[in-house]
Formats: sequence, C-alpha cells, structure tokens
Amino acid sequence: MVKKKKTLKRIDIPTGRAYMLEDESGYKFLPSVTSVLSLKSSAYLADLEEKISKEDLQKISARAALRGTAMHKFLENYLICMRLKGDSESCLFYTQRKSTDSLLFEMEKERIDKGRSLFYNVYHSGVLDNIAKVIFTEKFLYSEKYLFAGTTDFGFLDKQNRIVITDFKSASTPRTEDVISKYTVQVAAYAIAFEEMHNKPVHRGEIWISHSDGMQIIEVTGEEMEIAKVEFIKLAEAYHSMWDTTLFEEYVQNGYIVN
Repeated sequence: MVKKKKTLKRIDIPTGRAYMLEDESGYKFLPSVTSVLSLKSSAYLADLEEKISKEDLQKISARAALRGTAMHKFLENYLICMRLKGDSESCLFYTQRKSTDSLLFEMEKERIDKGRSLFYNVYHSGVLDNIAKVIFTEKFLYSEKYLFAGTTDFGFLDKQNRIVITDFKSASTPRTEDVISKYTVQVAAYAIAFEEMHNKPVHRGEIWISHSDGMQIIEVTGEEMEIAKVEFIKLAEAYHSMWDTTLFEEYVQNGYIVN
C-alpha cells in the first residue's frame, strides 16, 4: 500500500490563520508562525496603539498591507525569473510587466508605485548579488515536532553554497530593535521547519526591510539564531496551551475552500 503524501493547506478565517496537515491517518491543525508570534509583545506597536485610535491603526495597517503585497509581488516575480535562469536585465523587465498587470486587479496605482519603489530599494542595495541559486519562493514550511507552520518568502544558496532563508518586510520608516527582534524569531521559526523537513542545515536567516529611506538588512546566524529558535519553541508551547481549534474544525467540516 502506497502511503499518502503529506499535504499542507492554509486556512484563513476572520479570527486568524492556521494550517491543516493531512496524511493517510487524517488531519491536524497547526498554528501559523505569525499567530504564535502574537504572544511576543512589541513596544513599538503598544506605543502606536496609545497614540492613535484603533480605527486609525486599522487604516494604517490596511494601507501598509497593500504596500507590502505590491513589494512582495515584484520581488517574487523577479526571483521566479532568476530561478528559471533569467539574467538580471530580463528578470527586471519581466517583473515590471508581470507584477504591474496582476496588481492592477487588486489595488490602486498609488499602492503599486509605492511597492515598486520599495522593490527597487532591494534591487539597488546589492543584496541580490549574493544569490548563487534560488531554491524556492513562497514556500509552506511546517514542524511536526513543535507543531507550527508558516509561509516563508524565499530561500537561496549564497556564493559559498550555504542555505539562506529570507523574509521580506516593507516599512514607512526604519524598524526599531524590538520589531527586528520579532522578525528574528520569525525567520528562526522558518529555519527550524526547513531543517526538519529537508534534513539540511540553514546557515543563516536574512530579513530584508525596505522603507522610504532605504534598506535594513538583518542577518541571523550562529548563537543568535539558536537563541531565537529556543524562544520561538517556547512561544509555540505557550500558544498551544491556550489554542482553541474549534472554528477551524467547523470551517473544514462545512466544506469551505482551503488554500
């Protein structure tokens, strides 16, 4: 008897996100990395919530989400082209056309232009020159050992043939240390899952933060990576101690579409 291949599907409902891991024995729910990280407080967000109303914060978040979606689309299309052995110039042309055409169905031109500008921050920073080979883009990762899942932006081999897991971020201003600390734990979670799934070591994580004034490039490696992994594992344990999967169960049982 052939064993059923494990599949991972993302489930988004109004109250949050989870992933459904399914095999021949059935399925189980895994909280998303971002849901687990909601337990890690941010002084930046707490200060912002004190200064402005909840309604205004939601508006800012919505605009930021569109800006980030546009930037991610440009980067994703560029890296897909690079994975298919395109050269820098042809990939730049491809992502300009492909990204703009698809995004016009999702948002107004102003948000697209902002996302394109943030993409060019990355393009001109030189960080793309470190890529020897794109391994994947927009990949689902999960850990059965620690029971979580997430979607990471992309992974690549650097010029020394080492695996790097990378996450993109967009921002209006440079990010503060407490926000970067949260991003560090996020990329460490993706490293945990990748290593478990593929039995290959991740040399480092990178966080590319593109903002109006330029770029922040954060590398997470060595002891810092190991400390961040331990922190995420503890957060995952805490999250599971209080997590109720009832709404996700109902969502699946009612036959709603699962991504």
